[in-house]
Amino acid sequence: MNILIVGCGRVGAELAVSASQMGHDVTMVDMNANAFDRLGPGFKGRTVQGISFDRVVLQRAGIESAKAFAACTSSDNANIVAAKIARDIYQVPNVVARIYNPDRREVYERLGLQTVASSSWGAQRIQQLLLHPGLIDMEMIGHGEVKLLEAKVPAAWVGEPASSVMGGQAIVCAITRAGRAFIPKPGDTLRASDLIYLSISTDSLPQLEAALQAA
Repeated sequence: MNILIVGCGRVGAELAVSASQMGHDVTMVDMNANAFDRLGPGFKGRTVQGISFDRVVLQRAGIESAKAFAACTSSDNANIVAAKIARDIYQVPNVVARIYNPDRREVYERLGLQTVASSSWGAQRIQQLLLHPGLIDMEMIGHGEVKLLEAKVPAAWVGEPASSVMGGQAIVCAITRAGRAFIPKPGDTLRASDLIYLSISTDSLPQLEAALQAA
């Protein structure tokens, strides 16, 4: 996947290095060339010096072919402007903006922008939103062999019994429907608007991600 990141601070650099190590094509933009030192000598992506919301800079960085865009500069305003340009002008499919002032989050999300406010887990959460939209990693069980996840119901699962998702490889622990959470009973079926909370083995994650991407 082609990923474009603007802002090579701690979170942006961590995100870039992690995504690059996973085999994604990553381009980092920052107006300060010295910031690229945070990426380390092993970084295999591209770096472009320039302003995060300058269209010429973004085009030089390959925004027209980007499939994911993360705005991680130190300015809320710059991040939101860059994110809106990526989404509205270049139609990047998946856009996430980091924000520092959580009071602004509701305003930005009303604009349809995904935001992340916490710096302590920002890179990990942004990576998840970029690479696995619709899937939220809530808890790790044991040494990571099993995960507790929140996910939107994939289209292929609508109408299926909650007790038999993925052929029994995952267990739906709870469902949120119309703002109310409940534990599914035998015979309950999934609906298109449901949010489901399921436990799943780490080995089965690719199957779940494929179902979500096909939705």
